[in-house]
Amino acid sequence: MSYNRIKTPRAYTDLISQSLTNGWRDLNDITIKQDDGSTSVTFNSGTEANLFDLKPANSVNIAKENQSFYIQFDTGLDTNSLAESNYLAILNHNFHNADAVLVVEISDNADMSSATKVSTTANHTKLINADANDTAGEIDPQQNGWTLITWSTQTSNNRYVRISISDDGGTAQNFATNVIIGSIMYGEYFDFPHSPDLNVNTSIDYDGTKLKKSLGGNSYATATNFGQPDWEKTIAWNNNSNTNTSNYVFNKRNGRIKHSMNFSFVNDTDMFSNNSASNNPTEWFNTLTIHNSFFNKIVGKHHPFLFSIDKDSTNESDYGIFRLLNNNFSATQSAPNIWDVKLDIEESW
Repeated sequence: MSYNRIKTPRAYTDLISQSLTNGWRDLNDITIKQDDGSTSVTFNSGTEANLFDLKPANSVNIAKENQSFYIQFDTGLDTNSLAESNYLAILNHNFHNADAVLVVEISDNADMSSATKVSTTANHTKLINADANDTAGEIDPQQNGWTLITWSTQTSNNRYVRISISDDGGTAQNFATNVIIGSIMYGEYFDFPHSPDLNVNTSIDYDGTKLKKSLGGNSYATATNFGQPDWEKTIAWNNNSNTNTSNYVFNKRNGRIKHSMNFSFVNDTDMFSNNSASNNPTEWFNTLTIHNSFFNKIVGKHHPFLFSIDKDSTNESDYGIFRLLNNNFSATQSAPNIWDVKLDIEESW
């Protein structure tokens, strides 16, 4: 159950959008091919870039006749500790209708030789809509909407990630219908050191609505939006096995969620890295600290991120894509080697 019971929050920062934004990678480092490895995938609508813009409502429509295909990302990171990952999220998909299953592999080799198949049941944790299919290591989402899995941090053989999508009947089968995908997120999540202080404030802002008065004194409202745009087959963040519930407006949660929380009594080793000017990953890039693994990875307000108020939650309403509201990273020392930090975030779409 949820009831907005905030426990230890988790932020899923996205390695792909980070790498595209800072110029380390570009779209040429993303390969989308049919399972023969050479035939291009046919998009009925949308573009490759839409898959990685962190706007799930901007979906792509892939022709069912593509049969099995894969999406592969080259991180360009040869050092194992730089290419670490432990989660995959696929948002706004219709895998139930398309009868699609997926396999996730990670390897240092572009051809996936010696790959680790993290989609194998024993290798990952199923958080959202990620039922197992069979012994082939396939994930078979039983609902349209979104899917989230995590795994033990992949610390070696990890330069490339490949997501293979095929019909449940086999790689030579057409999908039951065209495949829809909104956004793909991949990378390393960050768990905050502990739960926030008890004075958490959660609000729902109806910022798209303005109240006006006519010349005769009658009041009326205008609205630019009522909340998140609907997804292709469901309302946002919903999972549903019905054919199409995106028009179920009666079931929609309107408004924009905001969380304001304080984290007190954080050890300096959980707040700051040892040496932010170091090229040694153990001193900077690969340190699990609030400054590096959260604020620095999202570049302040620049990148949205997938956020959960409870790191172990399997409840869809505990998740959403958020942006930071804080203008800066500001920590206050409250005791020797102990710091406090404030976090203000709001839903983004």
